[in-house]
Amino acid sequence: MRKTARAAVPLVVVAGALLLFVWPGFLFDRGERVRGALIFQGRDDTGYGIFTIDADGRNLRPVGIPIKGSVGFPRYSPDGSRIAFVAEAADGSEDLFVSERDGANPLSIAPSVDEPEGAPAWSPDGQLLAFSSRRDGNWEIYTVRPDGTGLTRLTNDEGFDGGPTWNPDGTAIAFSSDRGGGDSHIYVMGRDGSGLRRITSGGDESAPDWSPDGRRLAYVAFTAGNADIWVARADGTHPHRLTTDARFEYTPRWSPDGAWIAYEAYLSEAPDIFVVHPDGSGVRMVTPGGSYAGSPAWRPEGSRPAT
Repeated sequence: MRKTARAAVPLVVVAGALLLFVWPGFLFDRGERVRGALIFQGRDDTGYGIFTIDADGRNLRPVGIPIKGSVGFPRYSPDGSRIAFVAEAADGSEDLFVSERDGANPLSIAPSVDEPEGAPAWSPDGQLLAFSSRRDGNWEIYTVRPDGTGLTRLTNDEGFDGGPTWNPDGTAIAFSSDRGGGDSHIYVMGRDGSGLRRITSGGDESAPDWSPDGRRLAYVAFTAGNADIWVARADGTHPHRLTTDARFEYTPRWSPDGAWIAYEAYLSEAPDIFVVHPDGSGVRMVTPGGSYAGSPAWRPEGSRPAT
């Protein structure tokens, strides 16, 4: 697994993507409805774009973002009114943007000339975005306000620091790092970068996400020899493996009610989005396959969908 945030690569088919994403109902277990909606990075004929879909596999829609280059890693603001994402800038690198929830009025908020930036994460109060960047010559964690002011560097290490995510009360940030050499592990620090501590000790762990009640973390680990989704207590103890098949699984994200975890899994060369209960039961496929669907995130409860 390449440890950079440059996941934007050339792509494939909004009319064409919709055809590829036609939902084959026989793949979906309709006995238990998955509530909520997801936003994710998909693929069309111009590059990676952003799509939304109901978590039961219905109502797939592109989000029309007026940027010519590839777009991905979308995240809703806590009130659902805005989207943060990474998009290809004029210099070819990936920059951090914020737009309205329908993709209108995108604003580059933390431009970094010739250096890429990684997936953003909103603070629970919507006042800050955490993200990774190589702007200072190495991948570190930063925060910035949604209007682009207040850029602050939180980490300072020769290792790769990436994938930040906030705890529910906004007092801490979890992220992955291979500092010290060897495998990547999950670390937690205060919102100002203080109190850094490592909390996991398995095999090559990354992509953490806190449960809505703050009591658990979902993450990816190679502990069992394959990239699987795991859940542990918020302090890293009592890790439990959720997925056990041979495909590569990544980017777990808790639903707002804590009932499901969405993630991407590779049935073939391109990933699709799945959901699973936190106890490992009820695995089901959300996107139908045939193209690319990754980096999922849930729409906040009570917010309106993008139109």
